[in-house]
Amino acid sequence: MNDRESDWRQPFFNKVGLRFRHKILLGMGLTLISGMVSGAVAVFNVREVGNSVNFSVEAASPLLIGAISLSESYQKLQSVFDPVMKNCAGLEGAARFLNDSEVSQGRKLDALKPLAKQADAQAELGRYEFSGQKIFRTRKALLDVCHRNTALRAQLSSAEAGLKTSTGEIAIIASTNVLEIESSLSGYWNKATKSGMNLPDVPTLDAAEAKLSAMVIQKRLRDFYRIKLYMSEINMAHVDLEGVTKQFDLERKLKSYRVRTSSLESSIRELRPHFAEHDRTLDYNRMLAQAYNTRYLLYDGPESLFSSFFDLIKNEREKESLVTRLQREQGQYSVALLNIMDVAQRINRNAQMKTERYALIAIWEIAAGVFISAILALIIGWYFKSAVTKPLELLTGNVSRLGQRLTGDTKPVDEVLLKRGDEIGDLANQFAQTFQALADARLQLQEASQAEIAMQRDRLHGAIENMPQGLYMLDATGRIVVANRQLASHYHLGSANEIQGMTVPDFIALCRSKGAGVRKVISDEVVSPAIVDGRSTKQRLVELDDGRFMTMTVMPLADGGYVVTHEDITEKKSADDRIAHLALHDSLTGLANRTLFRNHVARYLESGSSSRQAALLFLDLDRFKIVNDTLGHPIGDALLVEVANRLKSCLNEDSFAARLGGDEFAVFHVIKENESCIDTLSSEIIRKISEPFDICGHHINIGTSIGVAIHPRDGNDPDELLKNADLALYCAKQEGRGQFRFFEADMDRRMRDFQAMERDLREAIQLNQFELYFQPMVHIASGSISGYEALVRWHHPTRGFVSPADFIPVAEEAGLIHELGSWILDEACRIAMTWPSHIVVSVNISPIQFGGVGLPLAVASALSKSGLPCERLMLEITEGVFLNDSDHTMMILAQLKALGVSFAMDDFGTGYSSLSYIRKFPFDRIKIDQSFLRDLSDNPESLAIVRAVTNLCRDLGMKTTAEGVETIEQVTILQRLGCGYAQGYHFGRPMTASAVLEQLADVAHRPLKVVSSHS
Repeated sequence: MNDRESDWRQPFFNKVGLRFRHKILLGMGLTLISGMVSGAVAVFNVREVGNSVNFSVEAASPLLIGAISLSESYQKLQSVFDPVMKNCAGLEGAARFLNDSEVSQGRKLDALKPLAKQADAQAELGRYEFSGQKIFRTRKALLDVCHRNTALRAQLSSAEAGLKTSTGEIAIIASTNVLEIESSLSGYWNKATKSGMNLPDVPTLDAAEAKLSAMVIQKRLRDFYRIKLYMSEINMAHVDLEGVTKQFDLERKLKSYRVRTSSLESSIRELRPHFAEHDRTLDYNRMLAQAYNTRYLLYDGPESLFSSFFDLIKNEREKESLVTRLQREQGQYSVALLNIMDVAQRINRNAQMKTERYALIAIWEIAAGVFISAILALIIGWYFKSAVTKPLELLTGNVSRLGQRLTGDTKPVDEVLLKRGDEIGDLANQFAQTFQALADARLQLQEASQAEIAMQRDRLHGAIENMPQGLYMLDATGRIVVANRQLASHYHLGSANEIQGMTVPDFIALCRSKGAGVRKVISDEVVSPAIVDGRSTKQRLVELDDGRFMTMTVMPLADGGYVVTHEDITEKKSADDRIAHLALHDSLTGLANRTLFRNHVARYLESGSSSRQAALLFLDLDRFKIVNDTLGHPIGDALLVEVANRLKSCLNEDSFAARLGGDEFAVFHVIKENESCIDTLSSEIIRKISEPFDICGHHINIGTSIGVAIHPRDGNDPDELLKNADLALYCAKQEGRGQFRFFEADMDRRMRDFQAMERDLREAIQLNQFELYFQPMVHIASGSISGYEALVRWHHPTRGFVSPADFIPVAEEAGLIHELGSWILDEACRIAMTWPSHIVVSVNISPIQFGGVGLPLAVASALSKSGLPCERLMLEITEGVFLNDSDHTMMILAQLKALGVSFAMDDFGTGYSSLSYIRKFPFDRIKIDQSFLRDLSDNPESLAIVRAVTNLCRDLGMKTTAEGVETIEQVTILQRLGCGYAQGYHFGRPMTASAVLEQLADVAHRPLKVVSSHS
């Protein structure tokens, strides 16, 4: 092809020398202009879509959501407020909730006003706000009415109490005179009927005079009876008026009671001669004054019974009017709210329709722009095909002639391409230079490859010789062609060269002669599917004669041979065995863990011997949590180890023990004879664990409770047996701890009862369903009350009265005793502030409360909030507090002692009594347990114990209080023995706080009488 023929075929841009990048920029410019034109139009419509969406998001939707939120807030207000208004109860909480709701509604309305303005819904929102304000005003008025109703009820109660006092005093005076008059009337009547007879000690009167006197006395007697009748009717006036709801009926009854009081006063005035004759003018004046007071309290006074009932009827009418107005305003409120929601929904729908219209226009415009851009792209592509693609195809053909250049062709690239002035020409010249460089490099590569092969061979040999596994390679005939020195070392051979050329049987015989033969094959498995000629990679685990473990991996080769590696895994297997042991055993005690224990029980139940009886014992340590909390976890862990050792000492080959976690243990025992062996085993375990522990210098007393489930009677799988044993354990704990119980069918019900009791107890603490009762503590010598012991009582709405013996253990078990104990301290100190300053209050403290550090803070808080002097608070603790002999317990006691409160040792002589407790801590008082007083007069041993404790306390400077005193005989004996104080039913049963005030007022000027409890 000559130059002229090739020139006319070149495109115009090649002739003018335009560079390739300029050609690309030109095509991209045309496409970009087209895209910008169509895009600008689409952007306008998309912006309109965005405006519509923004309007919907920023105004209409928030307005609708806000209106829904307002509706929900009002419904909540209505659900909370209406029941309160119905019963006029909980007014303070209702007032706070109403004020909070009004403020909340105001904030929400303020937030909606800009949205309503933007959505042109200001009128609807204004009507809603006006309706809401009217409702809040009406509800506040209803609150005021309820407050007045409460005040009027209190006023009624005060008037009723005053009426009872006044009428009671008048009735007492009338009854006294009735008795005297009846006696006198009888004497006069006898004289009148027996005229002429002189009665002893009575002046002689004739029959007419006696008859006249009798008639006067009878009239006075009728007057006194009439007064008593009036008192009875007036005293029941509040009952008579309770059902009156109309003012007319109340006015009618007022007239009736006016007549009664007027007749009452007239009757009293007519009896004035009677009082004068008997020199009782003071009683007459007092009786007449009480009659005036009765009239004042009944209807004359501003806070009288009838005035209060008139105000109540008026108040109820006002309440009914407000309720009617509230119902009307609620209807207006609902209409206003629906209008706001309707406006917001309508605006939302319009915004959605506008958005859809503009979106459709934008879609068509974008599609048109894409179509135009595609046409331009096709035109530009056609141009690039002729200007770029064909020259590149020609250059590709030149590259294929590279082999020809390497054999002597001096011009592998077309001359036409070399003459081009654009990037394709540059590429053609670069290819020509590259071809020349490749030809020169070929010779150099051939020389370097020989040296590289030799070096790689040396590296492979070094890698085989230094790898940690032993290795040999078999050829297709089964002979060893390669072996490393690690293989010789594994099997105690001389060198690897001795092995080469051997068959596998010869190699095995050589290893056995060196003491490293295979003793047994542990496993033989395929580790990968067939990869070469149907042959797979296999792995075999064997144990050698010298005790080592070896893993042999056989891998096939493509030439029919094999590569076999030998790895010594003795240390790895030992580590795996240790890990497996740790996974199935408790790391602290060495006993089996829950997983191994369950597997052991399951294997037994699935075996053929499962027809025999077996027992599952579930153990839980008593008082272990106190040890952990007071002495710390290291001491607790050491204690668990000792418990495990004692448990193992109680078991034989038929038993399997485990630690399930925390302070829970389990034993699975196969019964060979009868179930009595389980009784023996359980008793032995309880006895062993109940013996004192000496851990790091700490003298610790704990115990254990056991629940027992028998297979197959109580279950046929491990989980069922564990569950039933756990239920039996719960019952053992509920019945006093330190004992064992067999599973029974109703234990599941008892567990549910416990859970229900715990749930009710939590609710009772929140709802303050508890009440404190108080039992007096009396100074025996003087008969005066020295203090009261606070006793908590629970009146459940459905259970009724719940005994502390039932709910206190549940509170301790559930961890609620701290919260309940703090409430008892606060309430007892508060009530004690209403007593005289010399009366102390005694509060029982549970040993569980000593487990933390909050007890001193709770006591200090109760004293601070109530203002009770610290010397008026006595804390009663039992000997169980000292069981663990911990520094923590002594620290808590020292902190409480520093507050200035006094201490009493409660139930002394029972449980874990020890004189060392009295020596360790200076108690102010010792309370002798009531068990020693029941047979005090008949049992010399009880008498000796009480005498010894009394003498001991006297020598130590401590006071003594005897509990459970019920008879005068016991009081006499205690006084003779020198016991200072006593407490029991003989002096008074537990009573309410109001009854305490009455008792203190009664004994303010005289000591408490020491009388029989049956008198």
